[in-house]
Amino acid sequence: MEGVASVRCGDDLRGRVPGAFFCLADPVCQGPVHGAFPDGYLARRAAFVAGHYAHGAAAVRARLAAEYAALRELPRHGRVLLWFEHDLWDQAVLIRLLSVLADWPALAGRLWLMPCDGRRGFAEMPQAELDALAPEPLPWSAVEAGAAAWEAFAAEDPTVLDAMTRRALPLPHLARAMRRHLQDLPWVTDGLGLTERLVMRAAAGGVVGEDALLRHLRAADPVFAPTDLILRDVVKRLSTGTVRLLGRDPPHAPTPRGQAILAGEARHSPGPRHQAGVVVGPRGRWWWNPRSAGVTDRLPGQAGLFG
Repeated sequence: MEGVASVRCGDDLRGRVPGAFFCLADPVCQGPVHGAFPDGYLARRAAFVAGHYAHGAAAVRARLAAEYAALRELPRHGRVLLWFEHDLWDQAVLIRLLSVLADWPALAGRLWLMPCDGRRGFAEMPQAELDALAPEPLPWSAVEAGAAAWEAFAAEDPTVLDAMTRRALPLPHLARAMRRHLQDLPWVTDGLGLTERLVMRAAAGGVVGEDALLRHLRAADPVFAPTDLILRDVVKRLSTGTVRLLGRDPPHAPTPRGQAILAGEARHSPGPRHQAGVVVGPRGRWWWNPRSAGVTDRLPGQAGLFG
């Protein structure tokens, strides 16, 4: 059996953490997560990433396939350190990872979760502070809980995931991150998801330029700090089509329609997309209700939309 392995949802800690380094950078906080694993799942994820983030589908699929295949080497290691922070990106990849590891019970007793403070990223820490972190043993019950959370995350019906976020979970930052994920469903109030609304408000407030928008969003929302590619995708979604909410060209100021929605005078009709397992758009059935702080299949003044 070999020594230590470190697993991370990106390359930012490569060369800074102990042992063999494994990267799983599947951005599952965005887009569909359907399909039988591995072939159907990888094909769908590659198509989404290529179509939304301007990468070649073949290259994306090859990278994802290589990252998932490399995980099969983890049982050879005596100690596996999981470097996942508090935010939605990391927590979504963590449960994707745990859903895979749950099929390998030989790892029981060898998984360790690296503690994060809920504010900073690991990459922001000085090396001495990073080296001083004390790993916490991850019991197998937490692995199974992560796998169950992934199943709920990938489901077409988000009510099980919603219920999970209302109870104590063995993964300390998961409930908060999953609630933030659900808040990107269209809201019953205006049809916008939370990230869309934050981008719209920032643009209306005169925040101009990608770097300024990223800084603004990260300061406003510590649970989901979008990457530059995710921000571009959201801006593109809001600034294209026949009923644009943001101007097509920079600085992407709100259109009259966008201004009316921000003022509470109109409701946005979201275009078709997937929020993990949930269908959003004209055929979507699920919404976020800020008043009850939960998912719902009801719009104000209507009975349940689907029975």
